[in-house]
Amino acid sequence: MLEKYEHLNMNAKIYLFDELKEKFFLKYKNLDLFRRCNKELDLLYDKGLLFLIEIFYKYKEYHSRLPISYHFRGTINNLLLLYVLDITDVDPIKYNLPYELFNDSTICVDLIHAIPLDFLSYVGRNYYDELRFVYGTHEKEDIEEINAFEDNHYLLIPFFGYKDSKDCPMLKDISLRLNEDLILETVDDYRKYKDEFLTIRVDEKQPISDYEEKGLGNVLTNDFEKEIAEILQPKTIRDYIKVKSIGHGTDVWNYNQDALVAEGKITLENLIATREDILEYLLDHSIDRDMALEMLNFIRKGRAKKDPTKWDEYVGIMKEHNCEDMFIDIFSKILFIFGRGQAVSECLFVVDENNYI
Repeated sequence: MLEKYEHLNMNAKIYLFDELKEKFFLKYKNLDLFRRCNKELDLLYDKGLLFLIEIFYKYKEYHSRLPISYHFRGTINNLLLLYVLDITDVDPIKYNLPYELFNDSTICVDLIHAIPLDFLSYVGRNYYDELRFVYGTHEKEDIEEINAFEDNHYLLIPFFGYKDSKDCPMLKDISLRLNEDLILETVDDYRKYKDEFLTIRVDEKQPISDYEEKGLGNVLTNDFEKEIAEILQPKTIRDYIKVKSIGHGTDVWNYNQDALVAEGKITLENLIATREDILEYLLDHSIDRDMALEMLNFIRKGRAKKDPTKWDEYVGIMKEHNCEDMFIDIFSKILFIFGRGQAVSECLFVVDENNYI
């Protein structure tokens, strides 16, 4: 955790724990799941992101009469805590989303029935003495960097300076940091300081009620996903979750399972499309959970070719547990694989006309 955000995270931990106790038993009576939520609180606290969850929670509570909801991107969808607090409608238990796979360093969220400006204004009003959202500027000549980051990224800067707006003008389209001499200076490009400050991506999403057509077909947003769907013929939401996920992988479909599907050796049911699919396969073959998680993190980063010695060690473990050579080969070719949680979120959005309400 970055030290500058520590007090915000500590306050959030106390507040959210009390809220969790109140809401949890309305949905569950399972103490193991309650312990999981507490582990997720600790995980978010350790990452220094917990106060952002508090902000999302309070913002929705503040607008309780409006149908405001959130569409999160990334492995943050694996957190049961968000579901219990009614921040998201993605139920990690129903879709088997382990919290251990959460590894987001930047929270990316689309607002539904709300606009980012109102959200940022709410933060400004309620965290005036503690926090500033600052819009990141771009160095226009750096085309590659511009393509890598979009304009809806904001930098979260703890407030350094005077409370009087006459002495500390509103920050617009600039980023500031505290330099070695404890003086605020302008940052030309906030992304160069993402290791010093937290960033958050805030955007808005068109309500599904505004779509001309409804249904799971809307979750397929590019030609590659549609091409895969033509081959796999998805029918259920779980099928579409696989298609959406595999469409975001690198060497998960092409140069890998596409040929196996064509040969009839792999079906949609046992296709490896997500990180969770890999974990479930390893656990189904009685590999210890901690070891399975370690192997998954190795596979999802495409490290089999980069570290052949370590990969040979993992292959030995898989063979000892009777993992099929075909799946070991599939794992070895993966360069990047998507998390199931985001695909679940995308699919739920297009089938739920109430947008998670």
